[in-house]
Amino acid sequence: MDSDEELNVEGKSCPMPLYLTKKKLKPMGSGKTLKLIGDFLPAKENIVEFLEKEGHDILDLQEVNDPYKFTIYIKKA
Repeated sequence: MDSDEELNVEGKSCPMPLYLTKKKLKPMGSGKTLKLIGDFLPAKENIVEFLEKEGHDILDLQEVNDPYKFTIYIKKA
């Protein structure tokens, strides 16, 4: 899946992945997509909760090659 922006938060633990996701989404225009790559499962849960609360769309959520690695495709509200 193609995306307008990409953010890799691998190797970072909470609260950094959520903070960096918020920071990356803020200047993006409505309807733009962000590919987020991470490997800290509690962060995935926090990020998904934040996205749902803020009204952003999760286009796809995948575990990649390892149960701890994940990719989330986000469409900014």
